[in-house]
Amino acid sequence: MKPATLLIALAAVPAAFLAGLGLTYRAEAAPAGRTVAMSWGDGRYGPAFYGAHVYVDEGEGPALPVRAVVYIHRPGRFMYYVHDCGEIGRAKDWPEAVAKFGTIQWSPEGLRIGDYFLPRGQLENHR
Repeated sequence: MKPATLLIALAAVPAAFLAGLGLTYRAEAAPAGRTVAMSWGDGRYGPAFYGAHVYVDEGEGPALPVRAVVYIHRPGRFMYYVHDCGEIGRAKDWPEAVAKFGTIQWSPEGLRIGDYFLPRGQLENHR
C-alpha cells in the first residue's frame, strides 16, 4: 500500500467518527423553561436509573400539549436512550399543566404522571 493511500485512510477514520457523533447528537427533550416536572426513579438495573421529564411542547391551538419522556440511565452528551411517552394530555395554561401533570409517582407497578400510566414491564423493556 502506498504511503499516501495509508495516510488518507488513517485520516478518514477519525473524520467518519466525528461525523457520526455530529449526526447522532440530540438535544434534551425540552429546555428547562418548558419543564413541568422532573423526577428520577429506581429500577431493577439500579437506583435513580429512570428519569421522567414532563414538559409543555411548542404547539399551536388553544390548549398546551404536555409531553413526557423517560430517560433510561443518565443521559450523556451524544448518546442516550429514552422512552418517548408522546403527548400525555393537554392543559389550557401553565397553572393547569402543573396541577394536572406536575406530580410524578414511581411504584413497583410503573410510572404515573397525572392520569397517564406507564406499566413497569413496558418501561423496563429496553434490554
